[in-house]
Amino acid sequence: MDLESSPFHHLLDTNHAASRAEASHIHKLLFLPEQELQNIDKEIARLDTLLHDLRSRREKVVSYIHKHRRLLSPIHRIPPEIIAELFNHCLPSAHPPTRDLSEAPLLLTLVCKQWREIAFNTPCLWAALHIYIPHSRVSDEEFMDRRKKGIKQWLERSGNLPISLSLTHQSGSDVQVYSEKTPLSSLMECLIEHSPRWKDLILNVPNAALQLIVAVPREKLAVLQRLFVSAPYSFLSRDLEKSFTAFLDRLPRLTSLHFRGYFSITHQPQSGFQWSKLTELSLLHRNDHDPVLHCNNVMKLLSQTPDLRVCKLEIGLDSTYIEHRVTLPLLHDLTLIFSYYDDSQPQTAVALAQSLNASSLSYLAIMDSWGKEYHDAQSFFFELLLKLLGESTSLQTLQVRVALPFPDLICCLQLVPRLKSLTIGSVRPDWLSTRFPGSEVDYFIGVLSRSPAIVASTNADSLPESSLPLCPELETLKLLCMRPHPSLSVLLNLIKSRREYSSRTCGPDVCKCRALRTLEVFCPTARDRDADSPEIMEAFEQLRKEGMNICIAYFGYSSLRMKVEEDDFPLEGFFDSDTWKNKTYPGNSSLVYI
Repeated sequence: MDLESSPFHHLLDTNHAASRAEASHIHKLLFLPEQELQNIDKEIARLDTLLHDLRSRREKVVSYIHKHRRLLSPIHRIPPEIIAELFNHCLPSAHPPTRDLSEAPLLLTLVCKQWREIAFNTPCLWAALHIYIPHSRVSDEEFMDRRKKGIKQWLERSGNLPISLSLTHQSGSDVQVYSEKTPLSSLMECLIEHSPRWKDLILNVPNAALQLIVAVPREKLAVLQRLFVSAPYSFLSRDLEKSFTAFLDRLPRLTSLHFRGYFSITHQPQSGFQWSKLTELSLLHRNDHDPVLHCNNVMKLLSQTPDLRVCKLEIGLDSTYIEHRVTLPLLHDLTLIFSYYDDSQPQTAVALAQSLNASSLSYLAIMDSWGKEYHDAQSFFFELLLKLLGESTSLQTLQVRVALPFPDLICCLQLVPRLKSLTIGSVRPDWLSTRFPGSEVDYFIGVLSRSPAIVASTNADSLPESSLPLCPELETLKLLCMRPHPSLSVLLNLIKSRREYSSRTCGPDVCKCRALRTLEVFCPTARDRDADSPEIMEAFEQLRKEGMNICIAYFGYSSLRMKVEEDDFPLEGFFDSDTWKNKTYPGNSSLVYI
């Protein structure tokens, strides 16, 4: 049935009005096609019915097979005790468990009846919990009662195991006092009922809530080993300071103390707290109102903590004389943040570098918080890095967040050829970008890649003696919040060059170069993704397909979520979250990703 064979072909798709004779002809012409159309429709309906019946039969057969094959699944032969052990490895490692249904342990209860029963009867799955109380809900009795019941049910499942609790409630007023009738006080009492089982306690709460915690008697604190406190500033802090110091004295098994806030807990002469028992110590301030430790006080404190493994301190560089020399043989994780710099006596700062001996470091972070360059401070940071890196034989991870000339940084990095991870800069939104001369940025990356262009254009005496790139075992590189930012072509050449070096054969006594596995770059400038050539974009996509972890993000800091009515998010309020991971969260639509 061809349109071209129709006697009316020349009139089709026109505005021609058929005459009476033509209309009669057309009706006769369409009799057979319309009959055929009815037959086709009937056949389609018949086949649809048949197809529907076949699909229904197929679903029944598939269900029959699936239900029987489930009986053959190896997971059903695993004893519940083994499944419970596997569940324990499903818990999040970067933060305490939350009430988020997309994470363990609650996720495990949604799979099947058997897993639900196993999960509910595995106490170790419920021995840790992060609790977030939005400020807007603290007066909502129904909400707080529901949250309290959920917490009570969660902790009851943990049996008699020691528990780890994380509580975040940021009040709009630090001077409020909770009475026994308030919903939050009732929730706090629920938590305090379990104080004899507190093993780890993480608190980011107003001072009034801290008052309830520090009033817990000694006999109910015998298990507590790790304490994290973030305390806001208010005029009541002075009165609470002594109570908190007395609280520390009532913790006989405390080995880990992480404090962020106003209290000058190291300046309490009447305190009987034994600093020597600590293996982890972190003392930071929250804002400019909080006092910081000065150089001599830091060294005096560290002299009392010979068994430290982890240390994170905020230090005010000043001109005080340093009386103590400290050796920390067990220290493997050290973070030093310098809050301001007194340039009247820079040699005192250098003395701090010479007074600290930590030869077992595997992680080192050196940062400043003043957001601008002090040229006199550069010599201090250079001396400090030379001292700490020169003594360490096992350093794996280094983070440098200070304005240090790249030639000096290269000199320091030559001391750690076994370095696995290097981070330069920071994505803290309240810190300015780390600024370096534009040519130095590309030069530094060229030294990391030991590209032929860098080798040819540089005096041989200024390059590392090795024929390999700087830090040949480096696998993770993060360049965060640097201006000017490195070009994509330079980064691509870095990856390719180190891959080429890693493919070369080396002798048994020669350090082998490794290819980069992770590259993360954050550039605090606006950028159009289409501004880069398709070839470069395809090259990065190909590297990702080959298994390399690459995240290159542009534009400035913004909140992960727009302001919405719902503010009760399970994953909010962690004590020490990773800003870079938060910043590159897929929901942050303000960022441009390469």
